[in-house]
Amino acid sequence: MASTIEERYLQLHPKSSLMSDKSVDLFPDGVTHDGRKFSPFRVYMDHGLGPRKWDIDGNEYIDYRTGHGAMILGQAHPAIVKAVSEQVAKGTHLSASTENEVRWGTLVKELVPSAERLRFVSSGTEAMMMTFRMARSHSGKSKIVKFEGAFHGWADGPFVGAANDSPEGGIPPQVRETMIVLPYDIAAVERTLDEDDDIAAVVFQGNQVIHPSFLEQLRDVTRQKDVILIFDEVVSGFRFSRGGCQGLYNVIPDLTGMAKILAGGLPGGCVAGRADIVNTVSPGRIAHPGTFNANPLSSAAGAAALELVANEPINATADARAQQLKNGLNELLTKMEIPGCAYGVSSIVHMRLGVPHECDKVYCEAGEQAMMTAAGDDTTHLLNQATINEGIWGNPTSFILSATHSEADVNLTLEKYETALGQVRAEGKI
Repeated sequence: MASTIEERYLQLHPKSSLMSDKSVDLFPDGVTHDGRKFSPFRVYMDHGLGPRKWDIDGNEYIDYRTGHGAMILGQAHPAIVKAVSEQVAKGTHLSASTENEVRWGTLVKELVPSAERLRFVSSGTEAMMMTFRMARSHSGKSKIVKFEGAFHGWADGPFVGAANDSPEGGIPPQVRETMIVLPYDIAAVERTLDEDDDIAAVVFQGNQVIHPSFLEQLRDVTRQKDVILIFDEVVSGFRFSRGGCQGLYNVIPDLTGMAKILAGGLPGGCVAGRADIVNTVSPGRIAHPGTFNANPLSSAAGAAALELVANEPINATADARAQQLKNGLNELLTKMEIPGCAYGVSSIVHMRLGVPHECDKVYCEAGEQAMMTAAGDDTTHLLNQATINEGIWGNPTSFILSATHSEADVNLTLEKYETALGQVRAEGKI
């Protein structure tokens, strides 16, 4: 029997229900991204502006998924619209180098501390694939150390050990043997590097919420053992600070993979880092074609976006709104006597629900390091339905903010979130 929350969800989204029915005959699981699976059906979006989005049924939402973290400038930012529109009129693929790719690359080098040299690719997954290959080519070694549950894209090697990795996921055993998955434990890292002399690199997911002392120790250990340190800054790049996670914590890796904000909300990624490692892309070593590398549209959008990040208080504004949301959520949990916390770094806010604990509301370590709620799946799903019904879009335990969210948007979000929590509680779930 459907809950009151689900019944309202069905009433609000009749067109999305019909579109979802059509999609199941086209796509596996009816979606084109695993993160868009939803029950009883998916909501289909029509357009967005700033911090707001509207679905095909006309429902309005305050957006906290922000293009999976890519839209720190909000939806349809005028500078991005202008840059892309002008480039579309000039051509979408000129099969040659362009002035904009130089402009774009120069901004990356100016903003990212590790960026002595860089190479553009078409996505975050490609960026992390390339960091692994560069590390192996430079070191002559084959294994990569990563951390439990970390996501570095869907390619074979990087995906090993991800939260939803499966033995039947099509990754060959020979590839799995090149990956070493460790807990977030410096002693385990040091021991592994001591015992295995075939390790090319250690990779860290930059948006993982962990005390910066861990990164400082990780940098020290990898430097002592002469092992390459890779930061996956696909999400944290240009968000945790203008210079990403490494800029915020002043811990400089050897290689950095980036995407999302990098390309202004269009497809695009890059690898940046030490010149001697990046220069392994050269004749006789790493060959790197790619039809859409630094394509004109992404180059135009990316350069426009990074100029705004470099010259306007984009990060400070998004961070301030995230702090306002985090404070408000923690007050709300106290008021409603719900165990848990809101925590997080920069402009991303995570929540833990149903876990009585004390923490600093930044690097909460109450339980697993994974950036997710501790509440049961049923509770989280019902809360997601309830927040969607109330006009809040995104994961109800993880909020990614933009510089276009206003104080009023956050205040309204807190009101709507309190209503949603009350509805879930009425269903006996909190």
